[in-house]
Order: sequence, then structure tokens, then C-alpha cells
Amino acid sequence: MQNLEQIRARHALKFANEYGAEVTGVQGGEVIKKIPPIIMNHGLLATMAYSFSEKKGWELVFDAIAQHLSSPAIAIVPASVNDRSKLIEHLTSEATDSETLKRATSETMAWLEYARRFVKRD
Repeated sequence: MQNLEQIRARHALKFANEYGAEVTGVQGGEVIKKIPPIIMNHGLLATMAYSFSEKKGWELVFDAIAQHLSSPAIAIVPASVNDRSKLIEHLTSEATDSETLKRATSETMAWLEYARRFVKRD
């Protein structure tokens, strides 16, 4: 059995290997570095909403977050919630309580800590 740190690291490393080049800016890790402070200041839902007006890198990051949160080992959201559109729909649903949103936000921030380190400019 793996602990949460191993699971987060595995998912973040997979994301970095598959999409790292697509979310890296001129300064290195541009999108991945911008998201955590925006979440801290405005919340997960507002940051996801903002991502819809941004470039593809934001979509890739939030799709990966949705896949992480819906993975069997994390299971904060149902397995069918595997992209950012489904994630924001689920988290804003009347059936979803504030505790689920808090858990999703906390886990997202923990995942982003790993993703920020794995996604680097060459």
C-alpha cells in the first residue's frame, strides 16, 4: 500500500513527463507556478473558472488535477470526474458539500507542490 505522498508524486511525475513542455513558460514552470497563489487568494473554484479564459496549459493542469482527485487512491470526487469541466460541475453541484470542496482544495495544493518541482524548463 502506498501513502498519499507516493500517490501525489506518481501522478505529478506522470503529468510532468506527458505535458511538462506544454505548461512551461519562458521563465520555467510558468502555469504550474501561478496556480497555487491564485488558489490561496481566490479559492479553487474561482481559479478553475479563470482557467477557462486562459491558454491550453491551464486546461492541462486542471485536467490532471481532476484525474488525480478522481483516482481510486484519492477518490475525493467520483471516477467519472476526469477533466476540469466535469470537476467544476461536480464541485458546484448542490449534491456536493463544502467539506468535499475543502478536501479537493487541500489535495490540489498538495499535488501542485509535486507538479511544480517536476515541471521545469530545460
